[in-house]
Amino acid sequence: MFAHRRLVLTFLCSMFLSSAAVLSGCGGPSLPAGAKKTAKVTATVTYKGAPVEGATVTFVNTDGPPPANGRTDAQGKAKLKTYVDGDGATLGAHKVIIEKSEAVGGQQNVNTDSPEYNPNAPPATVKYLLPQKFNSIATSGLTAEVKEGSNDFTFDLKD
Repeated sequence: MFAHRRLVLTFLCSMFLSSAAVLSGCGGPSLPAGAKKTAKVTATVTYKGAPVEGATVTFVNTDGPPPANGRTDAQGKAKLKTYVDGDGATLGAHKVIIEKSEAVGGQQNVNTDSPEYNPNAPPATVKYLLPQKFNSIATSGLTAEVKEGSNDFTFDLKD
């Protein structure tokens, strides 16, 4: 009888542990097949000595897609995302693009079905709030090496 109880107890414990292992994997985000390994990345952007709010920061891995991106907050800090919020960027060497612009004048974000839509209105123009050289891989000159663990980068932009 004692041996039978021990066998049942062992079986129940193994079932509990197996269930716990399976369930612990169910709560996390689902990544695409073949997803590359990522590491947490925070990028801080300043321009003329002040933090830049609302800039888009993009890390483009020199080994190929996918890129990572984030938007800076009031302190100029962005947490990058590749697949899910806060996962960072893929490991390796990256070229970095930083862009901040706004639409000015003309017709902006008007649906063609809207009564405000005017097919003859001039389009909005783009006003760049940071030097344009930073919004192109070819001209930014900004790079970052993402390694295992947490990565913090600061980009102090100059004209």
